[in-house]
Amino acid sequence: MKTSRKILVALPTSILSTESSLLLKTIKTYQVIRYSSIFGVSEIVFFRDPFTDFSQHRKYSVLIEKIWRYLLTPPYLRRKLIPKDPDLKFVGLLPPLRLSTFDVSRNGRVGEKRLGLIYREKNKLLADIGLPRPYRIEAGNCKPGDIGYVEIVDVNTRRAICLDVEPYRGPILAFADSLQEVLEEYRKTVDLIIATSKYGKIPSHKELAGVKGKTIIILFGGPHRGLYDIAKKEGFILENKVDKVWNTIPEQMVKTIRSEEALISTLAVVNMFIYGENL
Repeated sequence: MKTSRKILVALPTSILSTESSLLLKTIKTYQVIRYSSIFGVSEIVFFRDPFTDFSQHRKYSVLIEKIWRYLLTPPYLRRKLIPKDPDLKFVGLLPPLRLSTFDVSRNGRVGEKRLGLIYREKNKLLADIGLPRPYRIEAGNCKPGDIGYVEIVDVNTRRAICLDVEPYRGPILAFADSLQEVLEEYRKTVDLIIATSKYGKIPSHKELAGVKGKTIIILFGGPHRGLYDIAKKEGFILENKVDKVWNTIPEQMVKTIRSEEALISTLAVVNMFIYGENL
């Protein structure tokens, strides 16, 4: 049984600063999206750390957004929706994201649910669902231009209905100009703000179990500066703005842990306590 909760993640765009090539930047962006999708993260917020100038932050943001849009578009709709772009030169080398909504049959079958591009033609509402010919939408609230979630009703007559259920489509993408902006904006909507740091406290079982059923945002530092340094540079004390500062990788045996490594390690721990029983 699924537990009602949302996990949001925030990390700096400067995670790309250590990568010397477009290929490596593409791989790192993929890793963040893939790791977040594994654990059903609802939103990723990329913020500018104060050691990164605005122009570089914008450059990273543009690249991240292009790769994100490509990866979270159903593979069978990419040629139609994603224009050719030199920044996407290496996306074809990435492993498939394999969201459950992308896992569809070759020919379609009655009852199958698929994402489709909704459009209108000759007063008919149609959906391109990755099959040789479009399907006519007979019911539901899909609108032209939507990527709708549809169910096949009849294969022979190519009929489908739009569903009100919203599947997991991967994390929503957002950007912020500072860590402080993230804290102020998301304080309004989440139950817990959790910062991560090797200087933080190792969370107890009770603290970890306390995330169950809550909406949380987990903050990560960058490759050169952690959250304490970022907060200090922005003029505030980290502990005064967050609910917890956790060290989720105690006794680390390497000098540094990459942001994407901290991300998957922390999400694995939190996810276990969200769904585990009697931990």
